[in-house]
Amino acid sequence: MNSSRQDEVILNENGEKQNPINVDIVSVIIKCLCCSIGIPLNASIAVTITRLHRRPRNHFLLGIILSHLSFFIPTSIELIYWAYSVEYVCDAYMAVAVIPQGLLLTNMLLALIDRYLAINHPLLHRRKMTTRFAGCLIITCSVFIVFLIKFVYIVQLRTLGCETLLLHLKMNAVILVVLFISCIVLNIIIYRQTRTLLRESRTLQATQEESDPSNGGANVNDDTAFTPMCIHVDREKLGDMEMEATRTLVIGVASLCVMPCLALIFKASFFACRLVYGQSACTNLLKIAPIIKEFSLSLAIYGPIIFLVRNKELRVAWTSKIMRERGYLIAFPRPTC
Repeated sequence: MNSSRQDEVILNENGEKQNPINVDIVSVIIKCLCCSIGIPLNASIAVTITRLHRRPRNHFLLGIILSHLSFFIPTSIELIYWAYSVEYVCDAYMAVAVIPQGLLLTNMLLALIDRYLAINHPLLHRRKMTTRFAGCLIITCSVFIVFLIKFVYIVQLRTLGCETLLLHLKMNAVILVVLFISCIVLNIIIYRQTRTLLRESRTLQATQEESDPSNGGANVNDDTAFTPMCIHVDREKLGDMEMEATRTLVIGVASLCVMPCLALIFKASFFACRLVYGQSACTNLLKIAPIIKEFSLSLAIYGPIIFLVRNKELRVAWTSKIMRERGYLIAFPRPTC
């Protein structure tokens, strides 16, 4: 291996190519446990969403759940590699690695954009955002993000192999950072817009004749035809709505801080270490990578649980499905709204 090739491939402490799959017995137990919980959970939720009323927001929710489900594809390949240690299995892992993270952030971003448009442009959103358009948008953006993540291999700049390319790692880090920051910023924007709409709900525009009965229906100047009139609202209910918006922001941001925030911090630390101390001094950081992977996999379990807790329609439909499968219900109650 020449020096230029060594600069392109990440090496371990022995100066050999760093194997992208590093699985021990503890990691195997954790992965098997996560797969046994996450795969049935996400699959059952995905089936439930397909039986709900066909609305664009349900399509975006289905895209997020399927992205969660895709997390277990690389994990399953890692388990197969641990059992057989065949090189082409490692190649298959490299072909799908990082794609689940990119798909999840992309579908989250699409769902946030849909919510933003529904808040700020409700009529346009209702007219343009159809279920077919939402489905085509999800598929197109998913294909595009997969192309970007695997651009190095698709255009054959590098040959797919059981090794970690530095160029590939940098490109993926940039893509995930852009998606991550976009999701965080859009969460904050939606929160601020929701708070603004709640404050505006306290004021009602009334005509001068309506606000001043002594006018007797006389004509008034157009400039003073409309005056703001404060109305009484249920302060407790309004406070609950503001608290709900705050919880949505906190949960949405917190769920992103486990994945990919930890992975991004690790990659940023690794690149900073290489820049300051050189390649050979930073190989010990690679031992932390398997731990980061285990933490990232947890999002595919607690993410769907968050959706079940926060989405009443989905929770009721999913609970009814589970009860029907166990024989407690005769038929699946299809939502009417």
